[in-house]
Amino acid sequence: MVQALGEPKGRVYRVLATLERRGFVVRGESNAYRLGLTVLELGGAAYKQIEFRKVAYPILKELVRETQESAFLTVVSGDESVCIEAVESPQSLKMTLEIGGRHPLYAGASNKVLLAYLPSESIDRIIAAGLRPVTSKTIVDPDELKANLAEIRRQGWCCSFGEVTQSAAAIAVPVMNAQGRVVGGLSIAGLQDRFTADRIAGYVECLRAAAERIKSQLKTWGD
Repeated sequence: MVQALGEPKGRVYRVLATLERRGFVVRGESNAYRLGLTVLELGGAAYKQIEFRKVAYPILKELVRETQESAFLTVVSGDESVCIEAVESPQSLKMTLEIGGRHPLYAGASNKVLLAYLPSESIDRIIAAGLRPVTSKTIVDPDELKANLAEIRRQGWCCSFGEVTQSAAAIAVPVMNAQGRVVGGLSIAGLQDRFTADRIAGYVECLRAAAERIKSQLKTWGD
């Protein structure tokens, strides 16, 4: 490894020691290193995410056809959300999210619907780390955010206006696995002017139906 990396022996050893502590490598009796179980766990997580996307993608396409707005699938990663699948609206003015893009969990419907169902200690930790405004509409008061999250849990969906992008709106619902655990968030987003009061109820029903279809196909995903 020293020869391959062109790094000093001491530096390579420190890196290996860190990887060993975290389970990425294991040192055998002959001092040879091999991959540890953490790599296998990460591979399993990546495989599950691929399966999640495979199940969700055609359902997202149908959701876009029904609503004419862009649809997204997001999951929690650490203290942030990550978009793992997206289908764009056919309209000329539309919202986009980069697959793999990371965003704070406290701003926007697709993110807050994930935050709302985290354990209370996780919510408290994220709030304590600081709520920095993404736009002027981002909720940065801890008590107001907690009240908003409680409302999301009560009604089972979230709607936001301009919290991440000015003049944009989004609606999101949780995606649950067969065991009733929230494993992702399903959302649509578009220009705020298109999210009128009479359309929102219909959008929510479309999202709920789509989330149920995903749940029915996930089986044991997210155990």
